[in-house]
Amino acid sequence: MSSFGNSVVRRRTLLATAAGALVAPMFAGRAHAAVPRVYIDPGHGGTDPGAVGNGLQEKSLTLDISLQLRNILQANWSVDVRMSRTTDITRSLTYRTDDANAWGANLFVSVHINSGGGTGFESYRYPTSDSATVSLHNALHPRVLSGMRSIGTVTDRGQKTANFHVLRETTMPAVLTESLFIDTVADANLLKRADFITAVARGHAQGIAAYLGLGTTPPAYSTIVDNATAGRFTASTNWSTSAYSAQRYGTEYRFANPVLASDAAWFKVNIPQAGNYRIDVWNPADPGYNSAAPHVVVTASGNQTVNVDQRTGGGGWRSIGTFNLAAGDRDLVGVSRWTNATGYVIADAVRVTRV
Repeated sequence: MSSFGNSVVRRRTLLATAAGALVAPMFAGRAHAAVPRVYIDPGHGGTDPGAVGNGLQEKSLTLDISLQLRNILQANWSVDVRMSRTTDITRSLTYRTDDANAWGANLFVSVHINSGGGTGFESYRYPTSDSATVSLHNALHPRVLSGMRSIGTVTDRGQKTANFHVLRETTMPAVLTESLFIDTVADANLLKRADFITAVARGHAQGIAAYLGLGTTPPAYSTIVDNATAGRFTASTNWSTSAYSAQRYGTEYRFANPVLASDAAWFKVNIPQAGNYRIDVWNPADPGYNSAAPHVVVTASGNQTVNVDQRTGGGGWRSIGTFNLAAGDRDLVGVSRWTNATGYVIADAVRVTRV
């Protein structure tokens, strides 16, 4: 997203209202919920590519950062996360703010990439923001910048204010970040690095955690493996892929009919050190899904099986227990089709956290 030259018109079109007057934001002033609700807004998407340059598209970069941000938050802190989009689809500005407001988010972060020939990182809040929004801005900006600078040299363009739709029409503290300039070669070279994108996502996560009072140091070890994680999930061709349920984790999930035979879908996890780990699973739920889907955990003392009722409780993490695990990188959690219960067996995502 650009703030220079003709792009000023584009920014106003995309982020501001046609009305000329500034409207004071209606912050709800709510206390943080027992489990804080974090709304992440990957800028642009679908028919709107955002800024483009040096072989990059803003919409793809913002989605990559935002998905990693969500994963880091959910793997390391007790928060609920909702996103305006998790795939390359078109979302209006009104949809984004209405969705966040209706969900009752505790904070809103809109992720963007800049353009216009400049360089560096800047972030925005609404001009007449309340103290909670200022606190979010103060927590987020330096941590994102620090993450970037752990990889390369980045100019700090400062904390700014603007009359952007997503900052004005949200009813909770809201900040918009602009992570480097897509049309500047040096910035684009950083944006092409996977470690830089991860550092940007981690900086956002640490800023959010600091604002919520969760601390910026995550637990010693926690990781999420999704069924779409490259090299970390295996399943036979009997397992089909679907994106039908909105309760899915990420972009898709796997499903298969039950059968009295061994045909598990496996999540591969690297356990850094022997010890006790909590294992959580995520799956969409439906009354027609399996009531006793076997989840096989490879523990230090042998396999243990936990049956999960996938008819209810979908769209969130639920623990299947704490297990003593040996160190090593291996297939750790398998979702088996071997059950007498009827209905599809679902394999979506697992989270492993040392306790």
